[in-house]
Amino acid sequence: MANPKAEAEKRKRESEKKALDREKLTLAQGKEKLKISQDFKKAKLTLVARQKRERLAMKETKKIKEDWIEDKLIYKLLDKDEVRAAKVFKAMNKSQKMKYLDAVQTITSRNYGYTDYEVVDALQHHGIDISKAARKKWEETEIQQEAEDMHKYVNTLSLERSVNLWAEAAKSKDNEDPEPVSGSKTLTKKNQNKIEINPIEKEPHNRSA
Repeated sequence: MANPKAEAEKRKRESEKKALDREKLTLAQGKEKLKISQDFKKAKLTLVARQKRERLAMKETKKIKEDWIEDKLIYKLLDKDEVRAAKVFKAMNKSQKMKYLDAVQTITSRNYGYTDYEVVDALQHHGIDISKAARKKWEETEIQQEAEDMHKYVNTLSLERSVNLWAEAAKSKDNEDPEPVSGSKTLTKKNQNKIEINPIEKEPHNRSA
């Protein structure tokens, strides 16, 4: 017959062992979670540090490129002063701006580290717009200017013609007989300036007769 006291002791030991195992398992899981959290934080810090280094490198590269763009595309092509350079560019007509654009493309084509976007963006920061939208606006402005110039030219010609007509009219005297017309009369072949009016035609006709 089993000893009740021994059985109770056995169950107690088993219960304590299970509790200890659960505690160990909980502790192990906690350590694992802590390790995962620490690894995540470490990886995050590493990623942030790398991204920061990359941003600094990109910023430095961008600064170097902008300095190069300022020197080669602004100071040498337009003016040493950035404000004056922007004014010089804005004062250009379409033909001059297209020549500047050609010069920019020629210079940047020799430096493969510079994209069109970088060049356009950097120049825009200095008030110099060579984007596609700007080029379209140059074209529209030139067409409008040509139309306005043609309108002014036509108006000038019309005004000069009117002035000349009035000037010629002012030269003639009132009641002045026109100059005789030279040439031959169609039927008689006589000179028109020698034709005499028939004396009968000079006399007034009696219409009541």
